[in-house]
This record gives sequence, C-alpha cells and structure tokens, in this order.
Amino acid sequence: MKPVFEEGFAGVKLPPLTSHDHESLSQNIDIDVKYNLNRRVVMCRHCVMTNQRPRISFDLSGICSACKYWERKESSINWGAREERLRQILDNYRSRDGSFDVIVPSSGGKDSSYVAYMLKNKYNMHPLTVTWAPSVYTEIGYRNFQQHIHNGLDNVCFTASGLVHRRLCRSSLIDMGDPFQPFIYGQVNSPLHAAKAFGIALIMDGENGEAEYGGDDTTENMEGFSESESESYWQSGTPVEDWLNRGYAPEELSFYQPPKEAISVRRLFFSYFHNWKPQSHYYYACQFAGFHPNPIRSEGTYSKYSSLDDAIDPFHYFFGLLKFGIGRATSDAAHEVREGLIQREEALALVNKYDREPPSSRSADLFSEYAGLTRNQLCLAVKKWTNKRIWGNQAPELNFSP
Repeated sequence: MKPVFEEGFAGVKLPPLTSHDHESLSQNIDIDVKYNLNRRVVMCRHCVMTNQRPRISFDLSGICSACKYWERKESSINWGAREERLRQILDNYRSRDGSFDVIVPSSGGKDSSYVAYMLKNKYNMHPLTVTWAPSVYTEIGYRNFQQHIHNGLDNVCFTASGLVHRRLCRSSLIDMGDPFQPFIYGQVNSPLHAAKAFGIALIMDGENGEAEYGGDDTTENMEGFSESESESYWQSGTPVEDWLNRGYAPEELSFYQPPKEAISVRRLFFSYFHNWKPQSHYYYACQFAGFHPNPIRSEGTYSKYSSLDDAIDPFHYFFGLLKFGIGRATSDAAHEVREGLIQREEALALVNKYDREPPSSRSADLFSEYAGLTRNQLCLAVKKWTNKRIWGNQAPELNFSP
C-alpha cells in the first residue's frame, strides 16, 4: 500500500520521548496475564483462529465462538424478521425533507460503503458519512475515499492535529502495544460529534466485531454497544481520559472523546439486521461506490480488499502477531473459511505462507519516522510486546532499509 501523504509529516519532528515513555519501554509485560490468555495454544477445528484471540471461547468439540455464531447465522436467525425490525426503526428516523437522518462511520472501504449505500438505495435514508482520517493515507485508500463520495454520498472528515495524533500513536504503541488505538478512539467518537453538530439521532455502525470475528459471545444479540460496552470492546479498556495522566492536555484529546454535553443518539450495528458477508460487500461497493482493491496483496496477508487506507496498518497487525501469535493472514483466512470462500486446508497454507511476514522495510522506515521513534526504540517496543511463551527465540523481526 503506497503512502500518498507521507510528505505531510516528513521533516516535522515530534518531541523526544518522555521519562514515562523510556521507563515504559524498559518494562517487562506479562502478556498472558494482561489479556487473560490460555497458556496452551489451540486452533479451531473449523477455521484457523486460535484461542489466543482475547475473549474468544471454544466449545467442547473445539469450535471457536465465531464459527458457532456463523453457524447460527445460517441456521437459526430469522433475517427476514430482523430486516423488518430495521425498517420499522428507520421509519422512525427517516427525514421527509431530504435532510440527514443517519450517520454512517465510513472510511470509504468496502464494508462502510456497503452500509451507507444500502441505507440510501434500499431504505431511502439520507446518510451523512463521517470519516476519521487515517494516520497516513495510502494511494488506494484515498482513491476509494473520494470514490465513495463522488458516487453520491455526503461526507464530513475529522482530522486531528498531526502532532497530537503522532504522539498518541507512539504512546499507545509503547503503553498498549498497538499504535492503532488513537484511530479507534476517533473512529468511535467522531460520529458522536457529527451527530451533535448536525442534530442527527441515529448512527449505523457496520459489524459487531465481537460476534463476527470471535470475542465475547454475550454480545451476539446486541443491536449496538452502549458507552460502557464501547469502552470495553472498542477502547481496549483504556478510556481516552486515561491519557490525561500521561502528559496530554484536555484540549488535545477533545476530538478523541465523546461530546462533553450529553446527546440523545441511538447507535446500531447493521450486522445485527443483515447477514454480514464481507466479500459480498466488496462486490456491492465496487458496483455502487466505485471501490477498487489494492493492486497487490497487503503486507502480512494474501488479501487485497480489506483495511487499505492507512499506511501504518502493518504495525497494528504486526503487534497483534507478536502478542497473540495471530497475524493478518489468520484473521483474513478465518473469516473466509466461515464465509465458505475457501477450505480450511487452503486457509492453513495461506497462514503458513504469509502470517509471520513482518512489515516491509519501507513500512518500518515510514512508521519509525511517523512515530518519532529511533530504530532502537522501535525494536525495544517489539521486544516488550513479544509474547515469549508463544515465540521463544523465533519471533519475527523488523527489517529496515540499509
């Protein structure tokens, strides 16, 4: 994924690491305790997901909760009744004068474009898409973002201060083992700011990831997440205000938090009302939103049509691989097995071929500069967040340009 706006931050230096950052980099983390991981690795007998994914569960026959949910989706959920409920809900919110009546958090990717255009084309809603800008747009990501607008959607794009966002990515990498967490804060909360600004009372998110991909199975029948559930599942148990204790000023975090004033808004998952099938969304988005896949496969996997817009994405997946032994290829292959697109044997071959691939040297150089980390500091973060039980001395290592 070629970066398109790399020049935007090139040469803009971040402040040096704080004393807290240096201390945190040198800390040893018991990843198993932090994430309550099973010490014995078990792979699902149906897909290729393992029990190292946080909050996933396995039944007595060795099938993961995500696969069990997909079985229920095909056998016992009355999708006709759920769609009728959706129609009834939308009837209560649909505007009569063409004004915006629903917000769809959207990057321009296949899934969010599918949701927005389904609401517009099938249900006669008037969606406002709301985008939280990626850290570093890729060429294909920016093209798809523009395409889904120019094919007929209105859009508001939130972009936080680059200096703040870069620092926060660095901090969350060091303290949480994931540079992507600031993006999630913004992605979750920017629609609330837009709802307040435009007086829109309905937000339609895409999928319930806890149910679709393997997580807390008590969420399977939830139409949407409450604020407390959002903190648990979307914010990894680290609310934005926690960063106030780590050197960030309140005004620097305002975009990442919900509006200070209470607002009345209903937030739902489209996946609760429609059987969520990502490849079908791809074809739909190609037809209605002008979506294009990446010309080449994404780093760390074989796929070309998911998570295309952010050039630092490889480090989100790489640190997941280090912590849980689950890389991007495992995630992609697992849901494609559930969707009936590939067989388990093919999925295993794809995982073995691509899952342990580290970010390219170009990605490593870009991320090092973006996060204001020296190569040594970045390698210290890799060491800190590598699960020794899983990897021993065989963990993937970063490659930098000569």
